[in-house]
Amino acid sequence: MKTNKYCLTAFFLLLTMILLAQDCVEYHRFAGCNMDLQRGHKVYSQSKSAAIGVNDTLEFNIVFYGQKDYVFSFCTRADLYPINFRLLDPDSRYVLYDNAADKYTETLGIGFDATRALIVQVTVFAGREYTGETEVDEGCIGLLLQYKSYPK
Repeated sequence: MKTNKYCLTAFFLLLTMILLAQDCVEYHRFAGCNMDLQRGHKVYSQSKSAAIGVNDTLEFNIVFYGQKDYVFSFCTRADLYPINFRLLDPDSRYVLYDNAADKYTETLGIGFDATRALIVQVTVFAGREYTGETEVDEGCIGLLLQYKSYPK
């Protein structure tokens, strides 16, 4: 009987995680990630959204094409801020950029002359508002990527 109880508990836990992950699929499109389309930027197809918990770290492997400017915009629930994101070299894992040095800014503009892959590492800290006693200590995070080609 205990085995059935544990299996049932595990099933509902897994089901909850799957439903939460599905809710996050398009989070970057509708959750208020800063849009910069006024300057002719287009939404990049490698934009990402995922479920994340407090102090969890996610890594996204993304290819950035050369001769383009990119805008990174991150968003999550208000009680999960600040968002810490870092850009890492995929081979050496050397940190190329860490937004902690910029007071945890949620937007970054960057350009690439040549095509290159990067790891975008994201952590949410849940700042001052997090007490550890909330019922839900996880939510969705969105990474909206936009691009425009260099002027000719």
